[in-house]
Amino acid sequence: MLAAIRSAAVLGIDAFPVTVEVDVALGLPLWLTVGLPAGAVRESRERVGAALLNSGFTVPPRRITTNLAPADIRKEGSAFDLPIALGVLVGAGVLEPDAVARHTFVGELGLDGSVRPVRGALSIARMLAAASRAAPGGAMVLPRANVAEASLVRELPLVAPSTLAELVEWLRRGSPPVATQVPAAAPDIDRTDFIDVAGQESAKRALTIAASGGHGVLLIGPPGSGKTMLARRMPTILPALTSAESIEVTAVHSVAGLLDPTLGAVTRRPFRAPHHSVSMAGLVGGGSSPRPGEVSLAHHGVLFLDELLEFPRSVLEALRQPMEDGSVTIARASASLRFPARFALVAAMNPCPCGHAGDPAKPCICAAAEVAKYRARLSGPLADRIDMHVQVPAVSLERLAARETGERSDAIRARVEGARARQRARYATETGCNARASGRWLTSHAGLDAEARSLLTGAADRLHLSARAFHRVLRVARTIADLERSDAIARPHVAEALGYRPRIEERDEQRTGDGAAAAVHVR
Repeated sequence: MLAAIRSAAVLGIDAFPVTVEVDVALGLPLWLTVGLPAGAVRESRERVGAALLNSGFTVPPRRITTNLAPADIRKEGSAFDLPIALGVLVGAGVLEPDAVARHTFVGELGLDGSVRPVRGALSIARMLAAASRAAPGGAMVLPRANVAEASLVRELPLVAPSTLAELVEWLRRGSPPVATQVPAAAPDIDRTDFIDVAGQESAKRALTIAASGGHGVLLIGPPGSGKTMLARRMPTILPALTSAESIEVTAVHSVAGLLDPTLGAVTRRPFRAPHHSVSMAGLVGGGSSPRPGEVSLAHHGVLFLDELLEFPRSVLEALRQPMEDGSVTIARASASLRFPARFALVAAMNPCPCGHAGDPAKPCICAAAEVAKYRARLSGPLADRIDMHVQVPAVSLERLAARETGERSDAIRARVEGARARQRARYATETGCNARASGRWLTSHAGLDAEARSLLTGAADRLHLSARAFHRVLRVARTIADLERSDAIARPHVAEALGYRPRIEERDEQRTGDGAAAAVHVR
């Protein structure tokens, strides 16, 4: 007897429908799985067989053939266990075909028959909800641990059995109960705050601008100056995730298998800080079974690269495309996958190998050639893509001991949200910000007054700014104007934005290898 069970699989962060066909025919006992199954899918026959036996059912001593259609797309993961088990039961006459005809089933089976969580449940729910608008009817049957994320798609009925036997009983009665979402646990409160940072007012100002416009920041300073401390407080001044952003971030973390089932949706902006030993696939995504990398896990959040120049140069160069496009495309022979990667880059580095170049308190002990070689690890094209280069000097012990009271993150975030509101109104999108504005739009609509335009064009000639750097300065200036609630970009806004570009001496050092100058002219 032939059974056809609806299921689904995830490719990238998108889902596609899969029909699980199970044929139980006469012949020598044999179980075959076809349709380009990966290792975990081929092993499903062992899990399904044990689950059926331990749930009180009998595996028919027949020739069982399982086909996963479409057969030309590779199937991965353990989500097909549940539909395969139901197909065997329909083929053996335990269940009627009509009982499973309208529903879609995903779930991994334990050997005891328990239904275990799978990756990508939210992506599958979004796909099914879009399909159900055209052909309403049926529910998504999924593990109970995945209900919190899938229920973000409110128009899709969900059924969440805890065991295979429980699901079969529901299907026999013909009325599987619709699951109700268990209230999500409250996320941990982020207790970090900018008030903890002593001094560094210029760096705090730069991070405020970066948070307001979605700009990337490079913090340059000696060890112990507070670069990491500043970066880790960046999420506390970012606006809250919108509902659309929250669903996108949740989908990425679900596919990666990092979603906390007790929380459901991701409600806080991600903060990812990979170690400098990370591989290229770990940073941008990929692998034999492509998974999201750190840049995608930081989607709509912050990607912090501490000790930037300790990362392999080939790994850093892989950041160029996601920083420009806001996504990562991973090409394989069988398919091309796209992962979203619209993040705010915050990077930190020392000015030289010893870390004390330009520090008046401690002399630099590095040779000129060492400094030049060290700074050359950051290529010009990548440095050009970072909007703001900020000097973070060491804080004196007297100031640390003074316990000065700075501004709290809440107060800074209020200004950031005000600037973001102006940008949303300007670009007429929920997630619009200045860092994503096109160069053509900026040239004609940024609102430069005559003095500001004269300063910018003159500085571009003197500093030999590329077209990309020119537009990045303009974007930062537009953000500074938004923070001051100004419709026009004035000369002071452009002057401050230009101060965040690397000096011409630094770029010349990278081209000529003049390390002696590098030790003197660090911003």
